[in-house]
Amino acid sequence: MQDYDLDERDLRLLHALQLRPRAPWAALAPVVGADAVTLARRWNALQESGLAWITSYRGPGAKYTGAIVEIACAPSSIASVTEDLARDDEVLTIDQTAGGRDLVVTLLCSTDADLGRFVLDRLPAVSGITSTRTHRGIRLLADAQRWRLRSLPEREIQQLEMSLPHAAAPQRGVSAAVEQGVVDILRIDARASLSRISEELGVSPSIAKNALATVMAGKRLVLRLEVARTYTPWPVAVWYFLRVPATEVENVAAKLVGLEEMRLVATTGGLYSILMNVWLRRVEDMTVLERQLGERLPFAEIMDRSLVLRTPKHMGQRLTPDGRRIV
Repeated sequence: MQDYDLDERDLRLLHALQLRPRAPWAALAPVVGADAVTLARRWNALQESGLAWITSYRGPGAKYTGAIVEIACAPSSIASVTEDLARDDEVLTIDQTAGGRDLVVTLLCSTDADLGRFVLDRLPAVSGITSTRTHRGIRLLADAQRWRLRSLPEREIQQLEMSLPHAAAPQRGVSAAVEQGVVDILRIDARASLSRISEELGVSPSIAKNALATVMAGKRLVLRLEVARTYTPWPVAVWYFLRVPATEVENVAAKLVGLEEMRLVATTGGLYSILMNVWLRRVEDMTVLERQLGERLPFAEIMDRSLVLRTPKHMGQRLTPDGRRIV
């Protein structure tokens, strides 16, 4: 039994943080409908309870190689395989699923060589794995950075966007060491203040500000709000595996990106043309979504789907069985 439900003000705060993860509380207060002190206190409570947090990961401005791996395990080994893989930094997310595979694992490696080592050397050494299928990412068209809680109306979203425009890249250069220092700090605390960044790196506030703007404008690092899925109005997560004619892949993928339910759309070099992940309100909504896809995208053939039962690791963070971040 869940002992807590996110209320409407919580959801409004979290939607605002989806739009601007580092926004000052004072800037969010008029939109959310509470004073800055209340928002800061509520955010701390949500973090401490593991219901919401801000994660960071390498963006398109940084070099990386991504892949999604389907893993089948001996029934008695699912837990031990999950625990073994969860210790690896390359393993971004692990979903335990019902369907044609036991685990869907998202990998983020530095290079293709690193991906090859993980798939060819690391996975075969894990006791309990009976088979794997790797889908090397070609293009990530959408990830959960675009997904919204839909708690703020459009006029309030525009109000927030106008009050907090995206920072432009600075004119002056910043040393690579300082930039990396900013990245390291934000990976620990995505809302770290400029004064803290300045102090920890031993640089002036203006240099710290320039370094932060450089990292964010260059998309070396992506900051993203995460929320415990089972406590939201969309507790059901599903992986879909699609096959699309080569001439239609880009067209189909672009249309999938616009769906409100979409958490991830990626074209791959594996057995399937497109892999996607969605969040739904009910299991029955799978039928509704699949009917809509069939009507709107007749070229897209759903080859398989897997319902997520648990997510023990998500975007590098370990989670409880009910989806809370382990603090």
